[in-house]
Amino acid sequence: MKNLTLTALLGGLSLTLALAAGCDGKDDVEDDTATTEADTDTDTDSDTDSDTDADADADADADADADADTDTDVDTGDTGATGGGFSFATDDFGDYDRVDRCGMPAIATAVIASKDAYNAADPVDDANLDFVGEILASLDFLHGALDDDLDILGLTPCTVVGDGSGTCAQQAGPLIIPDTLKINSLNGAGFPNGRVLEDPVIDVTLAVVLLDLSVHAPDLFVGLLNPTANDVSFSADFPYLADPN
Repeated sequence: MKNLTLTALLGGLSLTLALAAGCDGKDDVEDDTATTEADTDTDTDSDTDSDTDADADADADADADADADTDTDVDTGDTGATGGGFSFATDDFGDYDRVDRCGMPAIATAVIASKDAYNAADPVDDANLDFVGEILASLDFLHGALDDDLDILGLTPCTVVGDGSGTCAQQAGPLIIPDTLKINSLNGAGFPNGRVLEDPVIDVTLAVVLLDLSVHAPDLFVGLLNPTANDVSFSADFPYLADPN
């Protein structure tokens, strides 16, 4: 800090000395003459530059007008009901490599250890119980860290058992095995039956994996952990999300 202050002081002193040297009162007549000549040259150069700049601006305006005329003629694409201005891919699903998948929120992120293998897998692999072992291990770790805190708050944790017979696996299993977003058209829309934008999915998911739902409601954490609404309303038109702010 001392070195930095000293450098700043020396720099300021050097600048002051340079300014003082530039204010020398000697040879005033010669300085005035030189200044007059410099001003004359500057005026001449300024006139020349102004003319050149004006010509350049005129050329730029002409180019801009030409570009605007050209852009007006560009085809804007199909805006009909089937296309909507978008070009949809028609490739076969087998032509793609899956790099990520997430049916139920936070499952792949929070309780899956072998993420690459999980992302490359299919829901049929989930149904074959390929990932149940690591899911239970992750749940066991979470409860080992949080159950004491839940008890202090007067909450009843669900239980984790290695063979999947605990209450955590029993209440979460139908939702995450297979890891898909499930929709039953006979039931009302809303998580976990589908998902609407307003759904507090993380709060509900945490309750499912942490609490005994025979004791507590799955919406217990709603309003306690996250805001219950956005600060900006959703749009009534597709894609329904509000503009970013």
